[in-house]
Amino acid sequence: MASAVRSQNLRPMIVDRIVYTTITMMSVLIVYDGWHRLRIIDVIGVIVGPVLAMFISHVFSASMARQMESEATLTAGQRLAIVGAELPFLLFCVPPLALLLIQYLMGVSLTDAIRVTLWLGALSLGGWGFVVGRRSHSHGWSLAASTVAGLFVGMVVLLLQVFLQPGALVTG
Repeated sequence: MASAVRSQNLRPMIVDRIVYTTITMMSVLIVYDGWHRLRIIDVIGVIVGPVLAMFISHVFSASMARQMESEATLTAGQRLAIVGAELPFLLFCVPPLALLLIQYLMGVSLTDAIRVTLWLGALSLGGWGFVVGRRSHSHGWSLAASTVAGLFVGMVVLLLQVFLQPGALVTG
């Protein structure tokens, strides 16, 4: 959901994390039931919570891997370096939050704002497919295939709602 990042400044790990977070965030928004009963502060918690959990899991798993690799207990400095390296990951919740807050301030219901955010998340995956295709020097059909692959993944995630919440389609 953070397609605004300039492609020449992207590193593969950043794209990996953005796409991973977008899909995870879309999934959380899809499976959460009861949006019509929530207040805006609750929605913020539902969005920030999973990103915070992913941040913690990245810090913990990276710490375990680094400790196993060095075969020694990590120092406080090493642990802080890992936290610092993972800290930007927390920013990935900003685009969907901003999108929801803007819609909310414009008077859009939370349920509709979440639907719009989900659809834009799916479209952003197509955008990332395009960016990656361009960065890998794809042209023509190859670039189109990369873009369509991203859109396809976005649509598959949206279709999860049909199976996880029968009768509550993303479109209405």
